[in-house]
Amino acid sequence: MELLEDRVAIVTGGTGALGRAVVEHFLVSGAKVAVPYIVDAEVPMLNERLGGRFPQTSLWLQKADVGVEDQVRKFVDQVAAKWSRVDILVNLVGGFWGGKPIAETTLAEWQAMFDLNLRPTFLSCRAVVPAMLANKYGRIVSVASRSGLTGAGDFAAYAVAKGAIATFTASLAEEVLTEGVLVNAIAPSTIDTEANRKAMPKAKHEKWVKPEDIARTIAYLCSEDCRVTSGAVVPVYGRA
Repeated sequence: MELLEDRVAIVTGGTGALGRAVVEHFLVSGAKVAVPYIVDAEVPMLNERLGGRFPQTSLWLQKADVGVEDQVRKFVDQVAAKWSRVDILVNLVGGFWGGKPIAETTLAEWQAMFDLNLRPTFLSCRAVVPAMLANKYGRIVSVASRSGLTGAGDFAAYAVAKGAIATFTASLAEEVLTEGVLVNAIAPSTIDTEANRKAMPKAKHEKWVKPEDIARTIAYLCSEDCRVTSGAVVPVYGRA
């Protein structure tokens, strides 16, 4: 039996660089995967990676902005109607901005990091948790960051928003622990993606964590093999 055999998973950000690796690994592991997306150009990139290796009945893509309350709720309802339940939620939607000290950061820039990182995580969890509680089973994994745990000069807005995801994870985990729902987060360092390599061409890319390795960690946290870990923020730093 595969690690996620017959589980129903929602992967937000599933068409992005990390998301494509997670979606592929989940499908290989036997899950049915639903992906909300907003960037049309990323869909062919996901399809190219999957290469037609999986049945169409195992993957469902639907345009939806998980930063918009009504769209999140509608998407979750559609998944539950299509596959009768939602077992897993992986929150990968987020973004990075930095390069200014706090004294030069505008209120709009500060708020944008929370809207891009924390808001989709909150809205997605809020929409999914009732279905998980009804079934007495669920696994949720969100994405914090290394800088969210340590702080980062000139990147405060991003670091604080990601740190808030860590606190949100611990809070939600405590609320649902006795109901069979486990809630965790991962904290990556720099992820080895094409975009990050272009942005930092002189960095030591070989030390960065690979999306495929992060996907394996997420899959474990979303599996039945993960039975006693909840409220954790798991470092996935590679060799950085």
